[in-house]
Amino acid sequence: MNIPIITTLREARVDAESCVVEGIILTPGMSENGTYYSPEAVMKAAPAFKGVQCYADHPKPDEIERSVRDVVGLIEETWADEAGIRARIRLSRAQDWLLTMIAEGLLGDLSINAMGKTRVSRRDGRVVRDVLEITKAHSVDFVARAAAGGRVEKIIRESAAYGEGLKLIERVTPEELLEARPDVLEKIREKVRSELTAERGDSTSEIQALEDEIERRRTGLVRESIASRLIDSSKLPAMVREFLLMEALTMDVASEDAFESAIAGLIDRHRKYLAGLTSEGVIRGMGSVKEASEDRSETCRSTQRLMGIREKPN
Repeated sequence: MNIPIITTLREARVDAESCVVEGIILTPGMSENGTYYSPEAVMKAAPAFKGVQCYADHPKPDEIERSVRDVVGLIEETWADEAGIRARIRLSRAQDWLLTMIAEGLLGDLSINAMGKTRVSRRDGRVVRDVLEITKAHSVDFVARAAAGGRVEKIIRESAAYGEGLKLIERVTPEELLEARPDVLEKIREKVRSELTAERGDSTSEIQALEDEIERRRTGLVRESIASRLIDSSKLPAMVREFLLMEALTMDVASEDAFESAIAGLIDRHRKYLAGLTSEGVIRGMGSVKEASEDRSETCRSTQRLMGIREKPN
């Protein structure tokens, strides 16, 4: 929507030799017609004014296109600081009269034609129009009085009417508003539904994450129990059982049945491995061959029982 910005060139500095005027063209705060320009909106709007043409006087009421005869300069550079939007305006040398009048302090009012986004809000107990963003600046006019003449007079009347509308909102009761605008209630319902859905979605995600963690821990405990039972019943040496349990708990198996089968296979592989370290039932490197030969039969039978290997019938 159109945002009427009525302001004054502040802290103006004039360089007559280069035909440059520098000063603040827009400051944050509340205007007389109930429009609030936040510091954030003003700070962000500085680039929108760069390259904008400057005109002398207001356009005529029926004028759509501005006359080239009214062009007096161009905004060359803009930047923002805590005071507002500062601009460097280069005026035409053909308009030295304007430069002189600004330097003498006889001119300095500006009428800025800009577009932006606004919303109705409440500030200091008053319903106002907040300028959320200035999206495009069309022109900057140097005028004798910002409150007089042509299009600006029309804009001010519209702004005054807008201000009266804001005051009217203060006096309307909720019941009257809903009776006159039943669509407002539906919009409120849609907003509440949307917010509740978003909150429910966040809660659902947290609950799901908690449930996933509980299931992960439950699965770990169940599999540890299965692995301990099978490995302990294998009667393998204690050090081997401890190693097997650690290896079993790192297995990534889909189901408990598959996990149990994988543990059985793991035990079987280690039995065969340990059996392969023996020669006729004697583990190599664990004593002299002579001593082993004397107790060969008994050692062989003990080792086979330990490994779960049954003796073949004669």
